[in-house]
Amino acid sequence: MIRWLDHTADVQMEITCGTYEAVFVELVKGLRELLVQGDIRELGRREVHVEEPAPEDLIVSLGRTTLRYFYGEEWVPARLEVQEASQTRLKGALWGEPFNPARHTCQLEVKGVTYHALLVEQKGKDWRAVVTFDV
Repeated sequence: MIRWLDHTADVQMEITCGTYEAVFVELVKGLRELLVQGDIRELGRREVHVEEPAPEDLIVSLGRTTLRYFYGEEWVPARLEVQEASQTRLKGALWGEPFNPARHTCQLEVKGVTYHALLVEQKGKDWRAVVTFDV
């Protein structure tokens, strides 16, 4: 579940999920909602493989990878398929399609995923993340 939080200059979201893997899935979903409006089909995939020292760094790397595909290849993610997730490694695939101005409308220009107030934690049985996007 994604909940958008009030923030003075950037866009911040809080993710609450039942599994660690779902935090990454919801991150991509939320980022896509910020970037593009419209029906996004799963016509192709882009590999995702990031290794970092901590879950917070994985969040930032996944966000940067998603933005690189969007801006660099004009490719819109529909969803993330997680194949492997640990505290230091994330492997999976972004399913989506090329940007089509006839079917997709750009929303916000997201410059990046920041470390400001970044949080990934387990609370009881749930996982929670707070992510801030520079817009």
